[in-house]
Amino acid sequence: MKINSIRFKVSVLFSGFLLLILAVFSMYEFYTIRQTLYDEIKDDLVLKVKHIDNFIDAYGIVSQMESSSASIMNRLFNSNEVTDYEKKVIDQLWMKDSQSMGLQKDYYRILSLDGKVILNSINMTDEIQKALSVQFPALTTQTSFKNLSINGAHYYGTNYLISFGEHNPLILQLVTSLSSLEKILAKQFDSMISGIALILLLTIFMGTWLTRRILKPVTDVTKTANEISQVNLSQRILVKELDQEMELLVGSFNNMIDRLERSFAYVNEFNSHIAHELKTPLAIMKGEFELAIGSTNSKEENQRVMRDSLDEVNRLIKLIKDLLLLAKFEYKASIFKMEEMNFNDFLEDIYQHSKILIVGRNISLQLAPFNQLIHIKGDSVHLRRVFINLIHNAIKFTPDGGQVKIFSKVVKQKVFVSVEDTGIGIPLDQQSRIFEKFFRIRQITQEETESNGLGLSMARAIVRAHGGDITFESEVNKGSIFTVDLPLIVV
Repeated sequence: MKINSIRFKVSVLFSGFLLLILAVFSMYEFYTIRQTLYDEIKDDLVLKVKHIDNFIDAYGIVSQMESSSASIMNRLFNSNEVTDYEKKVIDQLWMKDSQSMGLQKDYYRILSLDGKVILNSINMTDEIQKALSVQFPALTTQTSFKNLSINGAHYYGTNYLISFGEHNPLILQLVTSLSSLEKILAKQFDSMISGIALILLLTIFMGTWLTRRILKPVTDVTKTANEISQVNLSQRILVKELDQEMELLVGSFNNMIDRLERSFAYVNEFNSHIAHELKTPLAIMKGEFELAIGSTNSKEENQRVMRDSLDEVNRLIKLIKDLLLLAKFEYKASIFKMEEMNFNDFLEDIYQHSKILIVGRNISLQLAPFNQLIHIKGDSVHLRRVFINLIHNAIKFTPDGGQVKIFSKVVKQKVFVSVEDTGIGIPLDQQSRIFEKFFRIRQITQEETESNGLGLSMARAIVRAHGGDITFESEVNKGSIFTVDLPLIVV
């Protein structure tokens, strides 16, 4: 997996976010457990303090019964002098009672309000006594809880006010070790780290697998793109069991290949047509020149050859100009100078100029008047080319005695202009190709063979650039109707 790959970046990003979430959650959980354990220790200390306080009160009750041990205890807690023997007896009695209260591993001492130590636990050490004196120096009667650190070991202690009898207040300082709590927390921490590491490893593995699966269509797109060439445009990526986003990507890629395939087919066909169109006049000129060179022609014959060759050259120039113009129509919309125009006057002007096309022909040309004022936004020069071409074709393929009509109507913010003729019509098997470049209807008239077959292709390209379209209806020996629709400007 490369560092600059999407799969690596997604895996790292996802793992990083997951690590952050796990770390925050684990810290919160660890802190909660730690606080819970400390609360339990604190509650346990309070409970032990109350047990000790109850035992001391019990000694006070026993003292009223004139028990020897109780009498000694009474004098001890009342700060009266006791002998060493009596002190030893009290320590033994207290040790048994402290064991019953679960104080074997705890450290405690009882002090009078003036700071005199009255009673120590058997396991009390000088270090702990010093620590207690430092942490609770004022011998305050207020209850407090503090952490103690003694020789690297950690403890938790409390300073608590108790009493022996009704008028003898005492201070109890009780300390318990935190070693068991620290062991629990250490295990919890190790378990937390191990869990995070394991989850992170599984996440990286699953993330890598998941991103590989998600990005597989991208790999397929790359592979297919590398296999595509001019001679092999049939490759497609199967769109099945894909995520929605990837399905859109793959669908767009396949559509792009479809367009490329059509474009290559168009270019190949276009090149074939161009080669064919250029071949004929060049062959004619070549034949004329060969005849002129290989014979002793008269001056008139040579001039005829030159005139015929010039006609063919003019045909080539017109063909090349039309091809360049058609390419601009299809790929450079910026060549159109769109301006608001009065379509009524525009069509009337075209009608008047088209009358010259029927001179010498017994054909009727009619323009149905508009019933409303019409404005459109367009390029009048190129739209003129469209309608002149349609009218010229209608007249050209209409025999004498026929008629050509121009009429229009407005439907849903569009103007529809139709050019109808009573000509020879278009055979049904050729109608699907009528707008193809270089396509010419198979007719026997010499006039038709002079066309380069680009007129209708150019007309449709111009109309579509204006946001409209051209449609037609035709029937052999009855005529054709070509209709141009253009968007209106509402005034």
